[in-house]
Amino acid sequence: MNPIRSSLLPVWSVARSGSRLSPWSGLEAEMDRLFAAALGADGPATFPVDVYTDASATHVRAALPGCRREELRIELADGQLTLSVVPPAPTGDAQPDAAPAAPVALRTLRVPEDTADDQVGATYVDGILTVTLPRRPATPPRRIQINAA
Repeated sequence: MNPIRSSLLPVWSVARSGSRLSPWSGLEAEMDRLFAAALGADGPATFPVDVYTDASATHVRAALPGCRREELRIELADGQLTLSVVPPAPTGDAQPDAAPAAPVALRTLRVPEDTADDQVGATYVDGILTVTLPRRPATPPRRIQINAA
């Protein structure tokens, strides 16, 4: 049984059976499919984050209540910070060669170019994950001597 759908597009005619017909029905279905794909409706959920900067670092804060620290994954690669929540692997009769669990929640953010990758830190206290992305100190311009050929 199909759920009742409302549309922002006008209904153009009514068939004898009383069902609604629209010349846009194919377009509506295709747009719904494209929006679902673009928004990741079939993939992991997303969660809101707060990003703020100060003189020395950029801070990313996410409220993840109910998650355990062991379920959180933080990765920094190619200028992107990926925060994910991955359920723990099942214990007991689990197969050792089984694929790792897919994340149930995922968020990817671009990081500033001046981030000191080797000094990134994270804390998780009372359901709040805070990732600190320190900035590299600015290097002053260096004068280059010109040698005679």
